[in-house]
Amino acid sequence: MRTIYVCLLLLIASIAFAQDYFQGKNLVCPSNNAEAMRNFNSGIKVLHLNTSLAPKYLAANSELFGRAIIADSTFCDAYFFAGYTLSLQKQYKEAFVFYYAADSMAQNKSLEFKVNLASTSLKVGLIDIARTKYNELIQYFPANAEGYYGYAVTSLMIGDVEDGLKNIDHAMGIYLENARKPGDDSYYVKAVLLTLNRRYEESLDLFREVYSTYKKDDNYNLHYALSLLKVSDIKKDEKMKKEALKYYNKIKDKNNIPKEIKDQLAF
Repeated sequence: MRTIYVCLLLLIASIAFAQDYFQGKNLVCPSNNAEAMRNFNSGIKVLHLNTSLAPKYLAANSELFGRAIIADSTFCDAYFFAGYTLSLQKQYKEAFVFYYAADSMAQNKSLEFKVNLASTSLKVGLIDIARTKYNELIQYFPANAEGYYGYAVTSLMIGDVEDGLKNIDHAMGIYLENARKPGDDSYYVKAVLLTLNRRYEESLDLFREVYSTYKKDDNYNLHYALSLLKVSDIKKDEKMKKEALKYYNKIKDKNNIPKEIKDQLAF
């Protein structure tokens, strides 16, 4: 039942990218090696020409960035783009290695490196590393929402839901300060965290807010059903209890419901 958490994290992997950076400008640690830069610039050019993300050209991208790394092993941007093109090919374990190297070399100078490393860590099941990188994002880039948002998503897996709620609220506050309405994913994360924190009634309005986006998602239906059921018990509301059962019955994969939640779903 963790799929949604991974997907939510990946949503933020592209938020922070500056357009100039993807044009090969404003590099974090540019190389003085002519061969490294020649291969790197060729890789950038192929990446922009490959608008359909054709696998054979993505493979060529990875090779060009790999050649840049061979020419200059300290070229952190080449490591990052090698990881990026590998992730586009869904080679997440390999991408993780390059992202990790890029972030280590950058010495906490790049928001983008940490965001992608954190989300890819989660993708390959390295939750502790993901949490570490989100903490580093909060430390080194406190004005950006990504670290707080990522911390909240990892709270869904680690279980420190009170800390998760503080962080999702902080992330949403930053979005609003920047005249940007929080996305449905933020409301969804908060709704699930409220449910896990037994604040069932508070979660209901948020679940309803994102219904059209997540109505087919198993985790949505599971946590919404739980909140509805708990509130129906408190209010002795049979209609709400039937509504809870309706959403529970929408769950396609009931075999993966965590035992601690399944035991509470007594209709």
